[in-house]
Amino acid sequence: MRNLLLLVLISVCLAVPALSFNRDSNWIQHNRAGKHEIVNFHVALNQRNLDVLESTLLDVSNPESPNYGKYWDMESVLALVAPEQSVVDQVAQFLRNSGCQSIEVHSDFIKASAPVSAVEKMFSVDMFNYKHAHKAGQTLVRSKQTYTLPKEIREHVHIVTGLSELPHLKNGPKAHKLNTKASPSSDPGIVVPATIQGLYGIPTGYNNHKNTSLCLAEFSDDRSYNPKDLNTFASKTGTPLINVVKNVGPFQPTNPDLESTLDVQYGGAIAETAQVWFWTVDGWMFEFSSALAEQYPAPYIVSMSWGWPEPLQCESGIGNCQNGETSEQYVDRVNTEFQKIGLRGITLLAASGDQGAPGDNNPSCNNKNKPISTIFPGASPWVTSVGATMLSAPSSSASGDNSDIPVCGIHHCATSTSELVCSYPAALITTGGGFSDYSPRPSWQSSVVETYLNSGVALPASNFFNSSNRGFPDVSALGHNYYVVAGDQMQVVDGTSCSSPVFGAIVALLNSYRFNNNKSPLGFINPVLYAAAASNNNAFTDITTGDNKCTEACCAKTGYLATKGWDPVTGLGTPNFKGLLAYVQTLQ
Repeated sequence: MRNLLLLVLISVCLAVPALSFNRDSNWIQHNRAGKHEIVNFHVALNQRNLDVLESTLLDVSNPESPNYGKYWDMESVLALVAPEQSVVDQVAQFLRNSGCQSIEVHSDFIKASAPVSAVEKMFSVDMFNYKHAHKAGQTLVRSKQTYTLPKEIREHVHIVTGLSELPHLKNGPKAHKLNTKASPSSDPGIVVPATIQGLYGIPTGYNNHKNTSLCLAEFSDDRSYNPKDLNTFASKTGTPLINVVKNVGPFQPTNPDLESTLDVQYGGAIAETAQVWFWTVDGWMFEFSSALAEQYPAPYIVSMSWGWPEPLQCESGIGNCQNGETSEQYVDRVNTEFQKIGLRGITLLAASGDQGAPGDNNPSCNNKNKPISTIFPGASPWVTSVGATMLSAPSSSASGDNSDIPVCGIHHCATSTSELVCSYPAALITTGGGFSDYSPRPSWQSSVVETYLNSGVALPASNFFNSSNRGFPDVSALGHNYYVVAGDQMQVVDGTSCSSPVFGAIVALLNSYRFNNNKSPLGFINPVLYAAAASNNNAFTDITTGDNKCTEACCAKTGYLATKGWDPVTGLGTPNFKGLLAYVQTLQ
């Protein structure tokens, strides 16, 4: 997953968010920005009827409600939460009067651009040029301090993005060569689409409806897969050519990166003939979610292999950005955008992280005050959080060698049929999980979380986590030894960046069944997943071996243990497609 992303693409399969909102030491402040340089920013306006938004989303997502699946159209959702038009006009006029050269008015936010001189005066900041210490050519204009909202619009504005936060850019994923002498606890073979399809009972040649779609969202400087690599991947793995129908945002196919390549190849291969969207984002979660909430037409499934600790969504990571927004305010606003998206019938999935329970807030396992941390959006209650497993060492129950698949005739492919927690050092990442810092526990997971907390399993000290908050992940899927083709070269990668697009593809196939039977999409699917687990023991395979005490580099004393039932390591477990489909077939 990208640390901001989490990808260690065993590269680590996760990624780094475009905006980590922390004063990343890799960014070097240089000279004052020129007064005529242009700054692009978003002004998020205060919204209305948020209680109605949440209750309506929960109602249409509840499989026992008579309103299940009765989603709203985009215009109705936006009209529900948007401020009065007079408020929008007032803020827009203030921005014009203050020197903004471009103003784009949306229902509940405004995109604007202005010269540095106008920005400094409006928001009481000093703007500087920043250069990245390790990324040649990566420059930004950002404020030295956080912003102050002008008194003329303060009562109408929630947050402003694009002024003071600095992106967290990874130096690049770590690809590794296949190690046939891997840990004796895990299967050393590579994972290809057929491995996943066989393990989870996912059909091939599925009767996909023409409207079935899956979107892979990328942030930071991860802007490309190479279409030629998709051809090679299909040929080597014996899968249909992936159908990318739409690229949104900056796209650079001549310089493919591992995160984007992984997401497209495995999301597309498992979803087979589904329409694949590839969406790259200049910005972080607010910029993306607010744009997706009003995208029409929109993809029905979106997978995000990215994340960053909740308390670090805001500059300094202390949850208090002086006169700007706090991390909690930022998370709250994005969660509202996620609710808007869910009410439209769109499913969001996010990776649970690659640094185990310690998280990106404690990657060296030496933070004694806060030894475990959370991740966003993976800890949001409005996404399906996906953790990672790996195949255990092969046994007599191992499946065939898949020698009919071209790449498996050259390299040994995995044959095990049992899973355990994906964890360092057997893998190059450890699946994330825990409890949100900010979001209270939702009703649809209350029973299973209480069962876990009262099971007698060893827990971290109570002052290290809030057990009354949202637990994550919800589900898991394989996240170790994935074969990908990037830049015409074989790579083998690990991470929750692998598992999130795969589970997203599974939901896309379940959506296809609904579409083929003239039903609505699954939308915000978490209530359905937990209901399926409660009513059908075949919907998930419970993963009970392993823990998430390690990161990508070390192992700590504190973390969570996998155990019977839901746990904050692998969630409900890994999918059984036939069992999930059987439950979905009972829905109205």
